[in-house]
Amino acid sequence: MNSSPEYVDGPGSTLSAVSRVLGVGSSAGGLEALQEFLGSLTPDGSAIIVAQHLAPDHDTLLVELLSRGTPFEVEEAVTGVRSVPTS
Repeated sequence: MNSSPEYVDGPGSTLSAVSRVLGVGSSAGGLEALQEFLGSLTPDGSAIIVAQHLAPDHDTLLVELLSRGTPFEVEEAVTGVRSVPTS
């Protein structure tokens, strides 16, 4: 018997539920602190949402930079696209 929490997302689709959501915010100068913080965590089923103040007219390398030092899968949120837990 599977004891992990689950939820259904549409007909015939069962996804593992996230155990908790952690939100972290920083200013544009907070990259080093974000990298250090995320690098100190271990995967435990939590979703981590990072909000960082960025200039709207500049491209960002945040996903690539945060991916380098954390065991988590890092992706940029896109309006209208649902993020789902990975196994």
